Amino acid sequence: MDGVEDDFEELYEHAPCGYLSTLPDGTIVRVNGTLLELTGYGPGELTGGMRIQNLLAVGDRIFYETHFAPLLAMQSVVARSRSTCAAPTARGFRCCSTP
Repeated sequence: MDGVEDDFEELYEHAPCGYLSTLPDGTIVRVNGTLLELTGYGPGELTGGMRIQNLLAVGDRIFYETHFAPLLAMQSVVARSRSTCAAPTARGFRCCSTP
């Protein structure tokens, strides 16, 4: 990797907010260290086939399936969405998505 790619990796991994990347079906393929720290999940627990839908509270999961996922499929981006995400060591936490 060159310096720019190294800088990007460092920024992604240690950002002040949690990031995750998914496949179109919601399968989580990448998670940064900040999100792992916020949720209490360990490395590999979220990327082992878990889908983003599994992190959402029931009402937010319905919203994701009926609004967020279709918009994402049609437009490849969704501008601002807020949900309650489940975490194994906490009551849950607010998560949001912005382009």
